[in-house]
Amino acid sequence: MSISDADRAYADVLELLYTRSLEGWDTPAFIREVADCLHSLGMRLYRVQVGHPILHPLFAVSAYTWYRDAGVEVDTYARGYEEEEAFRESPVYPIFASGASEGRHRIRAGSDSDRFPLFVRAAAEGGTDYFVQLTGYADRAVTPTGQEGFLFSWISAAPDGFSDTEIDLLQRLRKPFCAELNSLTQRRLVEVILQAYLGGYSADRVYAGQIQRGDGDIIDAVILFCDLRGSSRLAEHYDLNGFLGVLNEYYEVTAGAVIEAGGEVLRYIGDASLAIFPVERYADEREACEVALDVALDSVARGQRVNAARTDQGEPPIEFGIGLHCGTVMYGNIGTPDRIEFTVIGEAANEAARIEAQCRELNETILVSDTFAEYLDRPWRSHGTFELLNIGRPIEILSPSK
Repeated sequence: MSISDADRAYADVLELLYTRSLEGWDTPAFIREVADCLHSLGMRLYRVQVGHPILHPLFAVSAYTWYRDAGVEVDTYARGYEEEEAFRESPVYPIFASGASEGRHRIRAGSDSDRFPLFVRAAAEGGTDYFVQLTGYADRAVTPTGQEGFLFSWISAAPDGFSDTEIDLLQRLRKPFCAELNSLTQRRLVEVILQAYLGGYSADRVYAGQIQRGDGDIIDAVILFCDLRGSSRLAEHYDLNGFLGVLNEYYEVTAGAVIEAGGEVLRYIGDASLAIFPVERYADEREACEVALDVALDSVARGQRVNAARTDQGEPPIEFGIGLHCGTVMYGNIGTPDRIEFTVIGEAANEAARIEAQCRELNETILVSDTFAEYLDRPWRSHGTFELLNIGRPIEILSPSK
């Protein structure tokens, strides 16, 4: 069975796009439901793939691939991927390089299509015909990641491949599909940028509408404050680019451990960082404190590995201090009406910074408050009670026993 009435099929697919766009969906749902709709209309599909460049600090391209009986797989590719062998072995490459806006390959085992690994697999699993559409890539002298564009590729599972009516339908649907995908991509772009710059916890709140100065909540959290030691010495040792590399390496060691453990890095303050572990994410305060301490210990272990390599290269070590505290903070927007920031404020946040400041004085890498230590049944070494700058009560400061 194949699609025989392109006009009716076109109207049915557009109705799906209009309805679901107003209801709200994401790119995987868009691809899955379009494939299901085309199947219900008689188009036998083996595979559908959509690819487009993305604005992301780590990745350059997103690809969404639908297989019958397998759903949608989402992949991201690091910057520079187009230079890799995988792209050059793709059937997209010769079509892209030729400047064409679409292309087609018949798939048959033992034929010329075997030069593409994708087609070898497709032929073994019932794929018969490949049709690709490129939209927006006007300058083929520039790599796909260097410009805006959308790629749609379709593989038929019908014995005779796509009918002329089906190809006509896909050609007519190209612009409506691109328009909807562009809308979904922009929406996802906002989410990705918010997560990259704010962290997932803050991004979710901003995306949900907490965007006015003063919006926020009172939360209980474990606060982690980290500061680079000897930054002036390092800045004198390197030029600006070299020092930036050191800062990024330091943040990968410290803030990277926070993010991987599910914590939230709220701010990078020059060579310091402020992170929280909201208690609401954990069973109780004790578990939040356990996770935060594990992060601090992991940061130290990472730093030791990094410094071993730096020593071998004749580079100075990266040293830092970490202060851990817990308490109630205001978590929300502060700043001017035109320039706001999502962060935490309150005594507990100030106290965490003051505790970390004692790392240098006490020659310790990790220091915690008595409030923090009380939640964990483990050996601690007390350094005494301190009157900290601008803190209205004495705080006992401890470190993990070695």
